[in-house]
Amino acid sequence: MLRLKSSTVSHVFKYRDRTTIMIDILDSVRNSRKGKKKTRIMQSARLNHVQTGKYLNHLVGCGYLVGTNEETYVLTKDGFRFLQLIEMQRVNMPAQR
Repeated sequence: MLRLKSSTVSHVFKYRDRTTIMIDILDSVRNSRKGKKKTRIMQSARLNHVQTGKYLNHLVGCGYLVGTNEETYVLTKDGFRFLQLIEMQRVNMPAQR
């Protein structure tokens, strides 16, 4: 983690890897009842428009998300299983310092 200190405010920058970003997107969609629109996914995953489009295309291509007629994205069974596996793996991993 990189910390930059200014005279009044300290900013903390934390970089995420691609897997973490995909998990953030899938988790965001999973927590919605009717799916989420691209803008809401972008906001909840803290991405810009271009990044969001690339990740959504990748996740749809992998079969983890599917687009609907209402221009929303919904989690598939494979996407739900992927999130479950990641959560199980995180539980079994020792804490990193």
